[in-house]
Amino acid sequence: MHDVAACRHIHLAACPDLSETRDVSSTFRHAFVLVRDAADHELAATASRQLRRPDDFLAAARYMVEAGYHPKAGRTTLRLAEVFAARMRRSSRGHFALSAEATARELGLKKRAVMYHARYLRELGLIAYVEHGSKTNVLRTRRGSAWRPGDGYRGTATLFAAVAPRMWDDAQGRRIAGTGYTARITGVTGAGRVRAVEEARRKASRRRPRRTSCTPSVVVPKDHRQVQVVGGKNNTPRQRATCPKTSRPTTTDRGPVSPTECARGITLTERLQGEVWWLHRACPRRLAYALRPLITIGWTWQGLAAELLTWAVPGYLRDPAAYVRHELARRQRLGSLTGVAPPEVPADDGTRHAAMLRNREERNAPIWQRYAQQLRPALRRRLAAVRQSLPRQRNTAVEYRSWLREDEEDFARSLPMQSWDEDISPLEVYRARALGAPLPAPRHAKADRGWLEHLRDQRDAERAFGELRAELEEWEAVGHQVTGHS
Repeated sequence: MHDVAACRHIHLAACPDLSETRDVSSTFRHAFVLVRDAADHELAATASRQLRRPDDFLAAARYMVEAGYHPKAGRTTLRLAEVFAARMRRSSRGHFALSAEATARELGLKKRAVMYHARYLRELGLIAYVEHGSKTNVLRTRRGSAWRPGDGYRGTATLFAAVAPRMWDDAQGRRIAGTGYTARITGVTGAGRVRAVEEARRKASRRRPRRTSCTPSVVVPKDHRQVQVVGGKNNTPRQRATCPKTSRPTTTDRGPVSPTECARGITLTERLQGEVWWLHRACPRRLAYALRPLITIGWTWQGLAAELLTWAVPGYLRDPAAYVRHELARRQRLGSLTGVAPPEVPADDGTRHAAMLRNREERNAPIWQRYAQQLRPALRRRLAAVRQSLPRQRNTAVEYRSWLREDEEDFARSLPMQSWDEDISPLEVYRARALGAPLPAPRHAKADRGWLEHLRDQRDAERAFGELRAELEEWEAVGHQVTGHS
């Protein structure tokens, strides 16, 4: 095995002595051997057990990498393991897909680097092949007979399973039953139990709630359905502070209360909450406001407790103060509260009855009944006859085409035959087609004809020049022969 201290990314504190994590009867230490054989990287041949939770996979990866069991694994390997752990959440079996291109873009690495560090994780016994990637079009496989050539191509991805090597389980002090991917945890050793307790205490200390001076039976539980306001302004703006008090809503059924009386009522309700069980989670200020009619007339907290304990309260109250206020109003209306007079109900002087009769007469007026029985059927028949006599209009949907927007094939068919006798640009033809105007006439027809004649004369001149040059070459050849014979 290589020198652990020679690797800079290795933390020596992360390498526990395995002899301390085993029982006395099995005080031996294993030297971890990297899984070099590619056949042992398969799911059916791996010696590591299955992992389903991303946290367990990350813990195993950090332990194996930081302990220095692989000389080339380091921080990039842990980054890749974090990406795999995030993908594990989509599968209940701890499987995840690997796309080298997408993972390289996500980590800002080269594709070759992703493949190297994935191999390091396989050699550490942390991942195993579930399915190898291939060039097979996965879209064609999924859609079957519904697949069309225009649907595109997508290769089959590689599937991995998160696993944990036996070395990590031994270091954590766990007892494992079985071998390979189907192995399971059956218990822990003494050192493993100590380690698990320390880890549980460490996690509990992170989320430990704030302690209060009250006992758990007195602490008011917080309702999760009540919206908690976070943020806002601490000071009242100047314009709002100077607004007249008449704009604020005032209660007409209760008179003014001094601060001393308000404090006395809050103290009374706090003592009352200790006697009535279903008032523990209520706000003392709101409860004092709801009980103010009874406190004002001289009720004590003993009398209020005796009265409230006789009420048939449901098992759960989301807002006890609102329930008290509603129930007090109902009992005061029925006159079942001793010492509290029922509210005065104004007597009906006949106005309400007269309004009811007037509304009934308006709905059942003779003119409306005559219209509904005699005029409405004839009017509907006449309206149907008028509709049938009108000419039916074709319901043709007008296809909207904006300016210079037309199908390419229609535009190609609309173009005239390009020749030297016309000088019309495609843009002008397109604009004419879009606006429904006739095609523009050629502007330089005469100039084009003169140009054609010039080209024709030039072609004839080139042909004549070629003939003269051929005759000249023949004459030169004949002159050389005559000179040679002489």
